[in-house]
Formats: sequence, structure tokens, C-alpha cells
Amino acid sequence: MLRKLGVVFVVCTGVVSLSGRVAATTVVRWDSFGTVRVGMTLAQLNKALKTSYVRPSDPDERSCFYVGVPNVSGVGIMILDGRVARADVDNASISTAEGVHNQDSEARAIQVHGKRLQIEPHSYLPETGHYLTLISPDRNYGIRFETEDGKITRYYAGTIKAISFIEGCS
Repeated sequence: MLRKLGVVFVVCTGVVSLSGRVAATTVVRWDSFGTVRVGMTLAQLNKALKTSYVRPSDPDERSCFYVGVPNVSGVGIMILDGRVARADVDNASISTAEGVHNQDSEARAIQVHGKRLQIEPHSYLPETGHYLTLISPDRNYGIRFETEDGKITRYYAGTIKAISFIEGCS
């Protein structure tokens, strides 16, 4: 899905050690994905993941781009204005701290989060899809689930600004 949206992944020039792995059982929170924290610089992210990502050389791609998480498929980390802004999850094995994950039903997300969940029509699937958005108590972070035909298809967590980008960096 990330490739469909034209997302640019930066090439990692370093070697990932076993200690740099993020377990597939890592959970997503408002402001983090495992050891990756929203607000980290690219240098801090590289240290946390034992990678050596660099900003794209193309000026049009420098302000917003994605990097992958070594050894974890279906997760992209958005770097916005030089800092980690959100984590995008496109696999069904990684869940939120509350246990909600892709392929869960909308009903399950609503059951878990109740009235705190804002429900809006999906921009590209208004007849069959929704955005289910959960805002942190301090209103700085959020998690947005995208659904189609009553099932969660993907979700992302991070700053309010970053989760408002329905096309990632596009």
C-alpha cells in the first residue's frame, strides 16, 4: 500500500545488528513504535534502530519521507521536517497498545475505544470505508484506523498533523 501512494523509502547504508531489531510483537502507541519515539531526529532514529538512514538528496523529498524498520515488514516511519512524525502499519501482526490491529472489525475498535473514537467517511471509499480517529488526552498525538467493508485495513499513529495526512507524504 505504501508503494501505491508513491512513498519514498530511503536506502539504508548500514548493517542492522540483532540488537537493532524491532520485534514483530512491538506495539504502537500514540507517540511510539517500540524504541522509535515521535519527535526523534534522524540521528536518534538511526541509533535506536542501528541503521544509517540519510535524508533524500532530492529537495522535493527532504521535508517528508519514509524509512523502513529493519526486519519488520509492513511498517513505515514518517520523517517530517527532520523528525519522526508517525508510524504507518500495513500488516496484521502489529497491534496498538490496546490490542487493536489490521483485520479487526470496526466494531472491535469501537468496543475498545468507545465514544473517544471519532468516525468519519473515508475520502476515497465514502460508501464502504471510514476513518476511526483516536486523539490523545493532551491532543498532541493520535491513532487513525482506515477501514473498508467494516474491517481495519491500515492504521497510523503519531502527531495530530502527521495523522491528518491521508496520503502519507504525497
